[in-house]
Amino acid sequence: MTLTEHARAALQARLEKLDQQMELAFARCGEDEVHDFRVAVRRISQALRVFADLLPDKEAKRMRKALKPALDAAAHVRDLDVDSDLLVRLGLRADHPLLAKMKADRERGALAFLGQLYLLRSQDIPRGWLGRLELLRDTGEDAVAFARRTLPAMAADFFKAGRKAALHPSAAPQLHAFRLEAKRFRYTLELFEEFYGPVYRKRLAQVREIQGILGRRQDCAATEALLQAAADFDPEAARVMQALRRRARKLEAEFVEYWKGTFDSEGQERLWLRYLARRAPARRAAA
Repeated sequence: MTLTEHARAALQARLEKLDQQMELAFARCGEDEVHDFRVAVRRISQALRVFADLLPDKEAKRMRKALKPALDAAAHVRDLDVDSDLLVRLGLRADHPLLAKMKADRERGALAFLGQLYLLRSQDIPRGWLGRLELLRDTGEDAVAFARRTLPAMAADFFKAGRKAALHPSAAPQLHAFRLEAKRFRYTLELFEEFYGPVYRKRLAQVREIQGILGRRQDCAATEALLQAAADFDPEAARVMQALRRRARKLEAEFVEYWKGTFDSEGQERLWLRYLARRAPARRAAA
């Protein structure tokens, strides 16, 4: 399979998935539907980055830019969903005024998100983009060879960034930046999963685990920003703030432990790079 053939198939699958998630969000703008829409956009955006050189000049960037308003609107709704759930789990009473305000903000945010989806539909996005896949530049490069050339360098950068983040786990902005890098790495790995074996899926799960830990830590940072004003004068909010900060410290320690003890333990980077660069096993001829 050439890189062009693989890119066309991968982009088509992700565009169709995005279209499906949009329909589900139209039917019910719930927490799961908003989350799944965001994941679908992230996956197609990363695929567009990886295969950008196969599209006409800046076409991939224009496509990603067209999706950003809807992605931002979905992120706002998702943050309110997660933050309100987290506050309740940490002990904030269900009838607290802050939760009532967040519920109202969520309703307004959901309407804004749906408005962005309708705008995409009016522009025939993403369905109309399927035809653009014919614009992909033909290349004779083998898709597996591209993966072997691209993924090891990306993995090396990921290890470097992770070690830096693990040195200062209490630096929330740095952890957030590494979380975004983990997302990009994960979604790139997913693009080439079919060219590797079972070990690849295990390694992909490890990246997903890091992303999950850092995602929960980022939820703490976002929730703390919402709670800060109330915590200055409300004893109940102040108590929840302390619980939130303890949770954040626990997640930072969990990240460092997983990073040093599992993901970046002795020799792991070498194994990652060697595995990603290996030649694909020869396929046995059909009987």
